[in-house]
Amino acid sequence: MKEDLINKIKSHGYWRINFQPVVAIQKLKALADCRNIVEKNSVSLRGWNYPHFPQRQSNDTGIETGNNFYQGWTDWECYKEFWRMYQSGQFLHYLALREDWWQSERGILCNRKDITPGTILGVIMTTYQITEIYEFLSRLARNGIYDEGVIVNISLNNTLNRKLWIDDPRRMEFSYDRVVGTDRIELPIKRYRRDEIIVQSKTLAFEAIIYIFERFSWDNPPIDAIKKDQEALLTKNFR
Repeated sequence: MKEDLINKIKSHGYWRINFQPVVAIQKLKALADCRNIVEKNSVSLRGWNYPHFPQRQSNDTGIETGNNFYQGWTDWECYKEFWRMYQSGQFLHYLALREDWWQSERGILCNRKDITPGTILGVIMTTYQITEIYEFLSRLARNGIYDEGVIVNISLNNTLNRKLWIDDPRRMEFSYDRVVGTDRIELPIKRYRRDEIIVQSKTLAFEAIIYIFERFSWDNPPIDAIKKDQEALLTKNFR
């Protein structure tokens, strides 16, 4: 079932997020610590937490153990993801682009029949998603998972011919389509110290956001607006 879900996620646009400790030792002594560290540090800022921590066991969501990890999954409407936290502190996450699942036949929260899968990437949704990823990483660092540093590898997949979309009706649309010409946007693999992640998580997220937007030929994105969107998310002060 888990392989089927991962393949389903990979059939459309998706994020692959991987945190690896610089020093590969068993940071999480008890297997249950893998579950608890994710539940404790999951970021809940806009109604759906990152990563999503299942609160029930059913056909569409759940959590279970492996030999040296816990893993959680969700396949509900446009929310499709699979994560795994290892005792070493390595975190792996496959996260579907919600924009590609808005045409779900049973969609209640995700019912947007006008959006064709594989065609768009929301500007604000991307800003929020990347900010949440780095906030989660920062929380893990604060809780001693990456005392010796962490290697971060993030990619956005199935992007060919996808265009940026201004996903706020109050904002001006692009004057022409901003389209990406590659099927995979891989952010530079970064190695961070613990203090960098804790102190500069918002800045590091901002740099990643700009990197992604530049791949869509958006050379001069509104820096102040993006930073305000980040701050609005982190403080839950949405306009």
